[in-house]
Amino acid sequence: MKHVFIAVGGSGAKVAEALVRLLAIGFPTRKENGVWTSAGDTLQIWRIDPDRSSGAAVSLQQTVKQYADMQAQLGGSETTNGAASSRWAMSIDTRVRQLDPLQLPKATATDNDLKTLQGILDSGYAARSSKQILSSFYEQKDLEVEIDRGFYQKPFIGAAVMAVFAESLRNDNSPGGKECNLTAFHNNQANFFLCGSLHGGTGACGVPVMGRFLASRKNANPGWGSRVGACLLAPYCVPPQPPFNALAEGESITEQERESLLRDHADDPAFAGLTPEQKRKLVQQILDGFFADPEAMEARARQGLSYYKDHSADYFDELYLVGKPEPDKLKVWSNGGTSQSNPLNSAEVVAAFSALNFFTGANTGNPQSYVIGSTPGKVDSEQMNLGQLPVYSIDNEDIEAEKVFLTTAVLVHLLRHQIPWNKRAKEWGKEIEGLRGIYEKSEVRKDEDRAHFESAASTITTFLMSTLDPNSAKGWSGEDAMRLWTFLSNDVASVNDVSARMAKKFMGSEPKGVLELGSTALKLTTFDFGKWCPEGDQFTRGEYLRFVWSQIYAKCTVKT
Repeated sequence: MKHVFIAVGGSGAKVAEALVRLLAIGFPTRKENGVWTSAGDTLQIWRIDPDRSSGAAVSLQQTVKQYADMQAQLGGSETTNGAASSRWAMSIDTRVRQLDPLQLPKATATDNDLKTLQGILDSGYAARSSKQILSSFYEQKDLEVEIDRGFYQKPFIGAAVMAVFAESLRNDNSPGGKECNLTAFHNNQANFFLCGSLHGGTGACGVPVMGRFLASRKNANPGWGSRVGACLLAPYCVPPQPPFNALAEGESITEQERESLLRDHADDPAFAGLTPEQKRKLVQQILDGFFADPEAMEARARQGLSYYKDHSADYFDELYLVGKPEPDKLKVWSNGGTSQSNPLNSAEVVAAFSALNFFTGANTGNPQSYVIGSTPGKVDSEQMNLGQLPVYSIDNEDIEAEKVFLTTAVLVHLLRHQIPWNKRAKEWGKEIEGLRGIYEKSEVRKDEDRAHFESAASTITTFLMSTLDPNSAKGWSGEDAMRLWTFLSNDVASVNDVSARMAKKFMGSEPKGVLELGSTALKLTTFDFGKWCPEGDQFTRGEYLRFVWSQIYAKCTVKT
């Protein structure tokens, strides 16, 4: 199945990053011959944002690269859509498609060079001069502000730009059309999933406009079987106030006062790496109120939801909403660019689950109803645990985050510490019978696989920990991260403790102990593990891991 995740704005890019991490950790999208997997599916990531240099974009691209490196370690020479295919997880196209709504076709050589609302709408491509219409709806500062770093919580500016951009995608030769290449999806079933904020600028205007565009395409070609879903992010984190206040209505300052502001704040993080001219423009943006106002976010989100209710909900087969009752407070103010680099947030992980739910073919309601998902008991959104994350289903079987994280962490331990890599395979004995039959034919293959497995395990460990560790992500209690580290650590005491719990009792086949994470319990012996191996000897490293992973997952139960 083809999946397309369309990250609109900075929040959408962070959710895309969370999705890539979850897939690397092992979250499946289907069951194939009794094996839980996402392998065989493909994923493209489109990023719609005029802010090409945002910190979220850089972090997303780095995460995709790590994912591709992991796939290469677990795979072979096979590739799908330019990405290594390992049978561990779905193939993700390594090229994040950068769809800049300001990159529009040109009617003349200088058309669409001015990156302002007036410059675009007055362009030869968009229309004949629109000044008469524009003057009725916008102030002059709205028309003249440069929007190459976003729409500054002003969706009324971005909506007009997005509308022109969406229409340009119908032409495969336009800048955006070349990037997304919609012709490749003709007569092909695909899931398109949009994600962006309700309370910002780019996401607030981009998701409904692109949703309408994709819905019209789907409705015009019902035989293709395309689906369109979206996740809307209500306020879940808020920035601090900018370094100085915006001007009040009718207020003005002198050029000397403006230069004084520039000198006083030139070393602030938001101004880092900017040219003197860019710094002056940033000062003016703040003075004119072109930034995300934390005090206005809730009102913006409420307005956005009202718009969806009246105009946009019907564009989507599934529409999800994620937010926090008490948004996390960020420490560093930024107005876009490389300085806007926020840590991964638990709300973004929750939003990534909505994409997984959609990709599995979920049908959570009907056009006349809505479904509210909730967690039993009170949830502290600043101190979350895995057991409080949403559950999605495949073939009527629930996929629970706690079980997946525990399964993958135990798999890494088994791979590193329960296979006697330092011995010749012929000397392994029955305790690792499955792989012995493969490696005793080739010590070279055993040594090569060990190196590749360790490299992949290192990447998976990084994803497991950095997704939940409060030192690198927001919104987690840290309890699950500490417990997972017991399975992932190479510390001798930790390794011995986990190994002892999986040792088989002298009499019988039961393990001596239980492996636990939250409310999930796992009873597993190393003897069980040693028997697990896919049939034949032509499987990839990823295929082996996925087979073993499914056996472990099946043994996870809820603690009584």
